Amino acid sequence: MEIRSGQPSEKDKIWAAVERSFQAEQGWGVILANRLKEIRELTYKGLEDGFLEILVLEDGKRIVGASGLIVDATGPRQLATGVCILEEYRCRGFGAALLYQSLKLLSEKKLEHAAVVTRSNVAAHKYLYHKFDSHRDKMEALPNLSQIKLK
Repeated sequence: MEIRSGQPSEKDKIWAAVERSFQAEQGWGVILANRLKEIRELTYKGLEDGFLEILVLEDGKRIVGASGLIVDATGPRQLATGVCILEEYRCRGFGAALLYQSLKLLSEKKLEHAAVVTRSNVAAHKYLYHKFDSHRDKMEALPNLSQIKLK
């Protein structure tokens, strides 16, 4: 297993892993389609325009996880995609390793915190983000979603 920077030429493979990760998560419920549309547009445009950095988790030549990052301390969120791990690779510490590397990269770019949009019944919210000194903020405009801030 290796965590490395994803390349724009890999955008279709990266998106396939992100999409499968979200589709395996029942916690998104009825808002999944809209969330996927938003993240797909952000992923493709961000990779093409260079404002999105993506760390990928690779098993051999297969991308099995991804974390899209926007390095902007003033923006509403820095963990643009959240930590996405294919279902068959979950519960093995890979999500924690990918989140650690994501936060490390943001820290190296002088960011002191990172935010991610999630739902309280999503596995990453329940089992992962709290391991990294996080707290939840309600999003008034989007009551079905929460924003998690991590240090």
